[in-house]
Amino acid sequence: MKKSVLGIFGASALLAIAVSGCGGPASPQAADSSTAAPAASQTTAPPTPTATPTPTAKAYTAEQLAAIVAQVRDAADRRLTVLPTGDIATTLEQTKTMLASIDVKPAECKELAAASTVPSVDGAAMAIGMSTDTGTGAATALSLIAGLDQSFLAKVADSSEQLAKCSSMTMTASGMEIAVTVKAVPGVSSVPGAVAYRTDSSLPDGRTQSTVTAQVVHQGVVLTSVASGGASEADAVKRAGALLDAAAALVK
Repeated sequence: MKKSVLGIFGASALLAIAVSGCGGPASPQAADSSTAAPAASQTTAPPTPTATPTPTAKAYTAEQLAAIVAQVRDAADRRLTVLPTGDIATTLEQTKTMLASIDVKPAECKELAAASTVPSVDGAAMAIGMSTDTGTGAATALSLIAGLDQSFLAKVADSSEQLAKCSSMTMTASGMEIAVTVKAVPGVSSVPGAVAYRTDSSLPDGRTQSTVTAQVVHQGVVLTSVASGGASEADAVKRAGALLDAAAALVK
């Protein structure tokens, strides 16, 4: 059961990142003022104000991220179970294989969902924590990823328009077609810049699997919380938002 849940979360968290970037390259970030303006002829330009250096995000290790995850508590005030590094590595490889084998429509979402985003996590520090309630069937998970390059972080941070472009997808794997819809959910988290959405996957046998994902780039770290099951959508929204807020408070 643990492996199954871990696999589902690993796919959900990484696919969440893929979907958030599926509109194409994000808008360029502000210039770093390293390129000088052309010199004006015959006149002397006024002195350029000294730019305030942008603070460098802390370089977290996987162990430090795991220590943060270990401090986060779920809605029932239970500490999350931190997954071993080996389990995370296995899930990443399985997710890469899975995403590479699926066909995604519309085509603009296929490239990222299929494989090109997941390798971007390679070399980064990552930690995952999970909580399950056998009584209600509620599952909640949190991932922290540090060490991603700025262009990738920009795609995650600038995701609202991109999510809209991938709000309705069809994924086909091994002859099985799954309809996926993504709907923005406002007001999930109090962390500035956080984005949240509900993903519904309609299976061929008529079942529907739903998850609520909340995500933000905070202090250079990508925080992603995923909640499924439980009493209602409102319950899942509350759990996902609370987890993201708690983790953000610990990432300095």
